[in-house]
Amino acid sequence: MKPQQLKVLGYGLIVVFVLNILLFSFRIISPGPFWLVLIFGAVFVYWVLPKMKKE
Repeated sequence: MKPQQLKVLGYGLIVVFVLNILLFSFRIISPGPFWLVLIFGAVFVYWVLPKMKKE
């Protein structure tokens, strides 16, 4: 992936994580979806993103 695309993807993930925390803190979402988003995001950043960066 191009560096610009990775930067946009990174900013998108940051927005998703911040919205997730805000929605959870205002009790709009329950703990289940909150943890699922965090776990899927961590897996994506740890395993998928480095593979995308190599391409």
